[in-house]
Amino acid sequence: MHLADLFVALRHQLDRDPNETERAAQRLEFAPDDARGVLRRLMALVEADDGTDALKAWVASSDEWTPLDRCVLAAQAIDQWFAPLASRHLSRSALSDGHLRARQWYKRHGRLNGDAAEGQLILRPGLFDRSVNIREVTPLRKSFDVADLFHTLLLLPPTLAAECPHGEDGERPVSLAFHRIAEVADQCPSDPDWTPVVGVVPLALAEDDLAIRTFSKDGADWYAAIPGDLGARAASAIDALAAEGATVIVFPEVTAGPATLGAIQAAVRRHAVDGPIRYVLVGVRQGGEADAKPRSTAVLLDRTGAEIVRQTKLHCWDLDADQCRSYDVRGPDGRLLDAAKEFIAPGDGVTIVELPNMGRLAVMICEDLGREQPAAWLCRAKLLDWIVTPVMDAGLTEERWQAQAGDESSRAGSCRVVVANSMAVSHRFNRVRDADGEEDKRITDCGVALFFQPRADPAQSSRIRRLSLPIDAPEPACVAARWEPQGWPELKTEGCP
Repeated sequence: MHLADLFVALRHQLDRDPNETERAAQRLEFAPDDARGVLRRLMALVEADDGTDALKAWVASSDEWTPLDRCVLAAQAIDQWFAPLASRHLSRSALSDGHLRARQWYKRHGRLNGDAAEGQLILRPGLFDRSVNIREVTPLRKSFDVADLFHTLLLLPPTLAAECPHGEDGERPVSLAFHRIAEVADQCPSDPDWTPVVGVVPLALAEDDLAIRTFSKDGADWYAAIPGDLGARAASAIDALAAEGATVIVFPEVTAGPATLGAIQAAVRRHAVDGPIRYVLVGVRQGGEADAKPRSTAVLLDRTGAEIVRQTKLHCWDLDADQCRSYDVRGPDGRLLDAAKEFIAPGDGVTIVELPNMGRLAVMICEDLGREQPAAWLCRAKLLDWIVTPVMDAGLTEERWQAQAGDESSRAGSCRVVVANSMAVSHRFNRVRDADGEEDKRITDCGVALFFQPRADPAQSSRIRRLSLPIDAPEPACVAARWEPQGWPELKTEGCP
């Protein structure tokens, strides 16, 4: 048995009864000298040629401590053994042959354990080295979690729970995958002077750029967002943001069809050699085959325009009566709808991608950011450096749900959050305000991006940066800002709707 596989087996035992595991951890904390002495012996045991077998035998047959105490101590010894692999500043000569083999396996397979069916065992610290970049260290939460017993290793489960679509009762499983890009980085996120420039392209600038189609099916009213052919505008925005030094560019939810995505890829490719762009995330409406529902996806591109990963939206944004009224969502017969379900096929998996130059990133499309599951687990695990959220909604402000959800995710996950929005729905909102004689409520300064920077103490609100454009902004209409949160204000989220 490989050492990493033994750790996974021990973790599964510790996960069976977290309350008993917490009591075992407390027993060890009350006898720190004895526990440290055992850990030193176990570390020496691990370094031996037959260390894994010897450690496994000690857990199974030793008369020291209780069986669960031994599981905790053995798992912590393995966690400490892997610690050198998490350091960016360790020379190759400082690693043992076992470390070198483990690092080679990790680079090749994106995990340390041999059987992916057991979950993916990865290094817990993200590439950001958060204590350097955030300049603060996040304390452990008050509630116990088995993962908090370990500093180096994190076990990603094969599946997570997600809420069922359209308000159905119960939960459904979604797969969890970790995808590591093995490429040479030319920027170092652990450098304290590293400050990426994040650009956002609303793309859908007018109401007709993102049409809302409605129809009835299976006794319910449905809506679908259909993007126009905006490839030329998207390419111009890529060129403009490259000139501003943008490192990462985000296009909002469902603003691109296949043709527009192709134009974006071609534009990114033009800047591949000498340009600053490293990654581009595009919200794409992916048409369904035959009678199948379409999907709302986010396609992550590298600097050459090649697709890295594609994330599908997990949760549908179903509209209630107030939202149908605010955005003037009507049926084909012209009646204002009381409710409308989003006509998309929800996704069945989440992919976390580890990127050179950036760290670990997850995409949570619109409604996914505001739902409890699986977003809560992804944030609580503290394995992410970035959450990127393309949305389709009216203008972003510090008072709306995106601000509350972005702040909570940033604080819970100790990660940076980017929310990117288009402008088409804001025009619908304004049309309703004009019809009701409420011109004072019109959106004139349209929020198209929110950036969140976490704090050391999760009780503190994130620092926030809002980027906006005039509602009638000319093409190509894009914004960018350097990630320098020291001057950003702290977000106040009391009473966010």
